[in-house]
Amino acid sequence: MLDDREPTAVAPPTLPVDEMHRPDALDCSFEGWSSAVFEMLDRLRAEPHIDQYKKEKPGVTNHLRDPFRRYRDDLVVNWVLPNRLEFETETHVFSRLLKNDFGAGGCHDHLWMSFYRPHTRRLEDVQITHRVSPDGFAVGLYVGAYATDLLKQAKERIFAAPATYLDHVNRLLDDENWRFYTHRGSGDRETQVVVENPLDDLPDSVERAEGIYVRHYISRDETLALGPELVDRALDLVFALWPLYRFYLAEDVL
Repeated sequence: MLDDREPTAVAPPTLPVDEMHRPDALDCSFEGWSSAVFEMLDRLRAEPHIDQYKKEKPGVTNHLRDPFRRYRDDLVVNWVLPNRLEFETETHVFSRLLKNDFGAGGCHDHLWMSFYRPHTRRLEDVQITHRVSPDGFAVGLYVGAYATDLLKQAKERIFAAPATYLDHVNRLLDDENWRFYTHRGSGDRETQVVVENPLDDLPDSVERAEGIYVRHYISRDETLALGPELVDRALDLVFALWPLYRFYLAEDVL
């Protein structure tokens, strides 16, 4: 008798990167970012207000949100589903352009997304982020902000195994266009410590950090040149970040 039950979902932190499946040929619908989206984001950076957002509304849909959804769909089809990863991929995976600034009418100049585990929420999980801004595209790993329990756990793991943590981080910083940074505070009071070269020791800022990033930046020109191949590049970066993602969350890594 055939077993027609749905395959068991895989908790993302339990899957080592060397056991992760990736198709030889990707099935993609994302056509690449256009120069129009970057020109629009330039204008939002120059005028970060709801009035400019309203002027840009058609482009926000056509040049930004719709392509980003197709990019998201390609990650689902080529990565999440083949590995049966238990991620929320539909509800609240995208950030908002308009700021929650108590009616001041501010607007961001970037949009980002992250899948998250179903038992939590996007901002309360360790996030593998995908971000488009006037500068280009970035893929990174972040723990902090509203994920206070996970940030505490991450710090405990970092200080319990600093050499292992530095190995993961330095493997990324050895390549170009990676940055490691910590932040504390927000808005005008935010302070950051940014590192672009491999570390000999943990930065002192880690202990008091309210958020820890590792991020790879793809320039605007390169993002445009990649076109639909950005999905393939992004999967390279996700796979590169995965050991560090597991360091923060998996039970078998320390």
